[in-house]
Amino acid sequence: MIRAVGRALAIFDAYDNEHLSLSLQEIAERIRMPKTTAFRLVNTLERAGFLVRMDNQQYCLSLKMARLGGLVRSTLSIREIARPVMLQVNEQTRETITLNTIVGVDRMVLEVVDTPAPLMSMARQGQHMPLFLGASSRILLAYMEPDELEKVVKANMKTPDFDRAAFDRELARFRRQGYALTRGQRVSGLTAIAVPIFDMKGAVRHCLALTGPSIRVDSRDQELAEIMMTAGRDISNRLGASPEHGIDMKLLMSDTSTDRDEAPPRKKPAAKKKPPAKKSAATA
Repeated sequence: MIRAVGRALAIFDAYDNEHLSLSLQEIAERIRMPKTTAFRLVNTLERAGFLVRMDNQQYCLSLKMARLGGLVRSTLSIREIARPVMLQVNEQTRETITLNTIVGVDRMVLEVVDTPAPLMSMARQGQHMPLFLGASSRILLAYMEPDELEKVVKANMKTPDFDRAAFDRELARFRRQGYALTRGQRVSGLTAIAVPIFDMKGAVRHCLALTGPSIRVDSRDQELAEIMMTAGRDISNRLGASPEHGIDMKLLMSDTSTDRDEAPPRKKPAAKKKPPAKKSAATA
């Protein structure tokens, strides 16, 4: 059942601004689903009123989707959306988790979930810092529009030893790998890992960050980076980000539980036990 729900939801993700109507074949290809399975699910969604079949045999989203979209709380804040995920990540990692945003040429901490460990990094809700040093700042800078980035560079990076070429290479690397990791860049002895949070327009105005003593974090930095990237995609998904930036619905489609579309694997017949060999007189 979980797999069937995941497959049905994946059909909605086949649509975007450039694909407002799709044929059955196109739906199946875009979400990599067998055409026979797509046919059954599309028919079900059409009968339920979520899809409309047009005269050219293409399908589009119905006005029922617009009605449901209008029911979304307009006051739902990023903090309310992100906090449940932050609590989960904090429980998994036992490190301080922060939600950060851009305010002018500064970075501001919107929400904090502290580590239960006595050795910890300190972050306060509402704290402002220059949008320059640390993983949170760098991942936000990595996804900035060029003109906005230039304003921040001029305002915050006035040190004579600032290497612009190395800075640009670092931001490009953070975009490629999907997270920023810094060691002692802002505070000596602290390691930070930050991931972008995408909104429904594909913009990045917030990030999720993990900070902790380098002595605890460095030995498991790749494991923590994977956890953080999953959390960032989860929050992005809840904000309405496209499948490119949100949770991939194919993860739900690949659930290992069986449904009607798949028969359970056959059990192999038990191998017949061979009778014990008779001992010869020489070995008896």
